[in-house]
Amino acid sequence: MKKLIPFLVVMFCGAQGFANDDINQTKRDTESIWQRGAGSEDGAYTASSLSMLGWGVGLAAGIGILASVLHQSTAGHTGHCD
Repeated sequence: MKKLIPFLVVMFCGAQGFANDDINQTKRDTESIWQRGAGSEDGAYTASSLSMLGWGVGLAAGIGILASVLHQSTAGHTGHCD
């Protein structure tokens, strides 16, 4: 533990040299790397909406098929257990 504290102090002081860049330049560099165009956003929105629409139609069809195929046990009964 005694060796760990000086090591952390040296690492912290050494890390300060990397943070001397102009923060605005770092922001511009980061935005230029990760900036997306309008076309990529439109494609992502279209893919998401089509996926949700497909899942909704599929689930509705599945529930409808199950409801029509499954036998209802209460059909024709009065509800008494005689």
